[in-house]
Amino acid sequence: MSVVQIVQHDEVIYTILDKPPPDPPKTPRYESKLERQLKETKTPQTRFDFGYAEVPLKKPEDFLKKGEGIGQPIKKSDHKCLVSGTLPPVPRRPPPGKKSDKPQKNFRVENIKKAIKTKAKPPQPRLVDTRDGHIKKIKGSGEVPEYCLRPDFGKIPGYLMKRNRKIQKDLEKMKYIEEHKESLCKLINEQEREKLLEDLKYKWQVMQKAFLQLPMLTDTIPKILRKTKMEQELKQLEKDIALIESNPYIYIYE
Repeated sequence: MSVVQIVQHDEVIYTILDKPPPDPPKTPRYESKLERQLKETKTPQTRFDFGYAEVPLKKPEDFLKKGEGIGQPIKKSDHKCLVSGTLPPVPRRPPPGKKSDKPQKNFRVENIKKAIKTKAKPPQPRLVDTRDGHIKKIKGSGEVPEYCLRPDFGKIPGYLMKRNRKIQKDLEKMKYIEEHKESLCKLINEQEREKLLEDLKYKWQVMQKAFLQLPMLTDTIPKILRKTKMEQELKQLEKDIALIESNPYIYIYE
């Protein structure tokens, strides 16, 4: 048996879903405690971006007055000298000492003594070669023998002697190398000779077999060239084989 619990008897079931659910209560708006204090302390800056609506003119007595123009901004430094306590006093300058008495030198007397001791410059030998008094120096004129009296006259210069010594040294070195160098010719032994002869005969057999396999008709230029080349190689191999067989002693030049 079911029990129906109805509180409101005039409720209609058809209109229950038509009513929207009630809105939740809104939280109160946040207001800062310092907002009112900031509004009181804030100074209004009217026309801060656009400047004055009408630029105020200066007074007549302020025109062309010193310091009224726009100057360079003064850079202020925040540096502060933090000194702990008082500094010691600056030491005093020591009293000036007595100047040493310099010896008095008489430059006139010294110059006179030097002039007396100085030797006079010898006059250069000169020659007057014309009646009009034309003068020329004897040195370098060719009138007096000069170069033939030099100590190195008629001798081989030093640079030529140095060059000759270098050439002689190179020649001696080359002669020593020629005398002490090893012989470049090497005599091959009997085993090497037999091995060389066998290799040549084997190569001749291979070439002879390839030559016999050539076509009988040589009607093209490549065939003619190939046959001619193989004939020359076979002749050269036959000469080498005959040379080795006829000479028991064979030298190889390296």
